[in-house]
Amino acid sequence: MTTIRVRIGEQWYTVEVGDLTQSPVQVTVDGEVFEVEVEAASGSTPPRRGRPTGGLAVPEAPAPSGSVASPSGAPINDDILRSPMPGRVMSILVRPGDAVSAGDEVCVVEAMKMEQSILAHRDGVVKTVFVQPLDSVNANDPLVELE
Repeated sequence: MTTIRVRIGEQWYTVEVGDLTQSPVQVTVDGEVFEVEVEAASGSTPPRRGRPTGGLAVPEAPAPSGSVASPSGAPINDDILRSPMPGRVMSILVRPGDAVSAGDEVCVVEAMKMEQSILAHRDGVVKTVFVQPLDSVNANDPLVELE
């Protein structure tokens, strides 16, 4: 289960997303459980977002650990935290050399007045910060590298 925090307007929500390889996917928003149907677009991998029955859009989930591929098919380094969406970097909470634990917030990306906390997916030490506050980023752009 992947847990993320999203802000819609002025309201923050804790969103837990279940196994994205199955449909329906179980999504929990602030304790309320939704079943979300997931459908793959023609010629692509299964989508990584859905719409619960309550009308709250669930943003793209962070890439899971392990060997995964970017939309271009290139491997994604598990040590690099990437932007889950196009937007603007609002804050960076770490510097090279900082120790982080799994689940620690390392930066915040904003798109269309919705902020998404980018969390460390594992324990590590920050090796590189690729962005500055107010930088524009695309989906899958590198944000922070862990070692």
